[in-house]
Amino acid sequence: MLRAVSGLGGPLTAEFEVGFMGAEQAEVRMSLIDAAEVQFELVKPVRGFPSYKRQRNFPGLWWSSTTGGHVGYESWLERDHLMLLDFDLAVVGIASQPFWLFWDDAASGRRRSHAPDYFARLADGKGLRPCAQ
Repeated sequence: MLRAVSGLGGPLTAEFEVGFMGAEQAEVRMSLIDAAEVQFELVKPVRGFPSYKRQRNFPGLWWSSTTGGHVGYESWLERDHLMLLDFDLAVVGIASQPFWLFWDDAASGRRRSHAPDYFARLADGKGLRPCAQ
């Protein structure tokens, strides 16, 4: 399930850092709060989609009518989610693996990171984020 979010704020957002590919193909890092105005639907993926013999998942490219170009996926499940986003008339932009989220895990004392599968922009300017139901 996806839920629209209009803005960022609160104590948790200050603890996260975002890394994404900037205009000159160099990584840009900033706090999550400062990244609220970044057009993530226009950025390049922060990592590739490896493909090799005997691979258990099926990566590929989906030609998206929303973006007018290819959007990558790493599995058929991701492809299915991508297809649903592409057919949703409220979605005006989609990017695959758009950024890295970085945070410190207090329990383990380690620095953690995660690249979300997709970022989608709605016509009203809001972004979509996955959420558990």
